[in-house]
Amino acid sequence: MEEDLMWLLRHKSRRKIILAIGEAGKISATALRDKLGISTGSLYYNLRQLGGLVQQDQKRNYTLTPEGQKVYKALTEQAGPEGLLSKEPPGKLFTILSSIFFPLNLFTPIYESMAMRVFLPLLSISVISALMIYAKFIPFILHVLDKPRFTILEFGANFLISILIIYVYTSIMSWVAAGRVKTFRVPSGREFLPSIKSWLKNNYAEHVKFLLCLLLSLLPLSILPGVVTIDRLFKLNAIPSPGTGNYFIVRDVLLLISQGITTILMIAGISYAKNVKWQSAAMVSFSLLYFSFFVNKVMGFV
Repeated sequence: MEEDLMWLLRHKSRRKIILAIGEAGKISATALRDKLGISTGSLYYNLRQLGGLVQQDQKRNYTLTPEGQKVYKALTEQAGPEGLLSKEPPGKLFTILSSIFFPLNLFTPIYESMAMRVFLPLLSISVISALMIYAKFIPFILHVLDKPRFTILEFGANFLISILIIYVYTSIMSWVAAGRVKTFRVPSGREFLPSIKSWLKNNYAEHVKFLLCLLLSLLPLSILPGVVTIDRLFKLNAIPSPGTGNYFIVRDVLLLISQGITTILMIAGISYAKNVKWQSAAMVSFSLLYFSFFVNKVMGFV
């Protein structure tokens, strides 16, 4: 109880959510968002963090669990809910910067809307594939490589392998960053396969949603092939000839920009999907970028 209370007191938005739900008894997501004056993405992100304290009824209204009721009671006994809810909302500058460097709203539809859950990642894959194939690039992890000649099968294999590596790496590192290693118990020989099957079955939906978040995060990797495509279609001649020193400078700058934006999106996606702090998600995302550099360097691609 004291541990939960201290955890809440360090996060104003989550404390306010508990107080608002406790005061209302039950409340819709829209009403809760309007009452607290926070964005939809921030609301759903914090509700996911409060999974053990908040629940939804059949009409999708939010209520407190028995544990949530205990925390609410402890909070209201310590200070009146009016005092804790009356603090000034974040300034506009803070809100703008948060939406840029921690874009939670981008991943809310994947978790809350079935239609957008399918459409956004599919759009991301389609845009990346179309631009890279036209501009003669091929992906490998977080790198975009020049490849004058390749088959569609080769492109597809590289893309699938990259997605698999990214998914496995970020899943494992998120698990480590969340500190779940301490509570992990290696199952015995007979329990191993049943425990793996049970884990996959119980968490299947979350695995799929996390994969979709990662696919959406990869969209900025289309910046380099996108610029090259525009340059060729409109005959702008802004991109230097391939193989020249200036071409490599322009290519590497565009690649770094695309990797930087991808990393920012992954921080938000990992934090949202895996219920980890943004600092831990940042560690996972940046380590993936370094891992991509290392693997591509070892394989002689860069």
